[in-house]
Amino acid sequence: MLRILIFASLLLFASGCDVDHRSKEITASNSLQARPVVSPKTPRGKLNIENTIGVVVLNKFVKGNFVRFYNGDGSLWHEFSYFYNDSDGKFDYANDDFRPFAFHVDYFLLVLKCTNKSDGFLEVIVNEETGMTKYVKADDPVLKLETWDALVLSVFAVDFDKKANPLREAPDGQVKNVTVARDVYFQPVETNGDWLRVRWDLEGANSKDAESHSDGWIRWKHDQTLLIDFYYFS
Repeated sequence: MLRILIFASLLLFASGCDVDHRSKEITASNSLQARPVVSPKTPRGKLNIENTIGVVVLNKFVKGNFVRFYNGDGSLWHEFSYFYNDSDGKFDYANDDFRPFAFHVDYFLLVLKCTNKSDGFLEVIVNEETGMTKYVKADDPVLKLETWDALVLSVFAVDFDKKANPLREAPDGQVKNVTVARDVYFQPVETNGDWLRVRWDLEGANSKDAESHSDGWIRWKHDQTLLIDFYYFS
């Protein structure tokens, strides 16, 4: 099984290698060995998703599979596998130019912004800092194209600016009169246009209680700009 790499950076691992979803993901300026990258050097509220048609994520990955990226002429640009010999403590397929929206080899995480689909290929942004694009095959069984809404609903939790983007009773409705503890997990439930319903556990409530959760609505994007942070691990 792959070795879990522990980083003393923005992403913090608790004892036993449990991940605290509230910590920030490691940026592209850090280790390229099995690191997650989420909007590197781009603060929340400034990540524009205009001119994207969705995201490319892992579909089904088994031992022996490779994720492959191609140049515009069809030649191979980069490939990697989530299964590798890490006895030397290094990621065998490191590529300094590969800095996608989200990536972690230990947790089989991959998210790439997709900008176009044509001639059997999907154009994806492989470097969030430079905007470099490459191509993956649209029929590659290892990958799949999905919407931003689907990505939002697939993550473990989200975070947001409670002052600029307060919880509301309904989409574009009244601000919800509620006090929320600092360490709650905001779990995505459903989207409605630019709005996202989130749910969280009430402080001190028993999970078996009928009123153990509360919910509210926030904006997850506005004018094609993301207003939330993604946290992929529980």
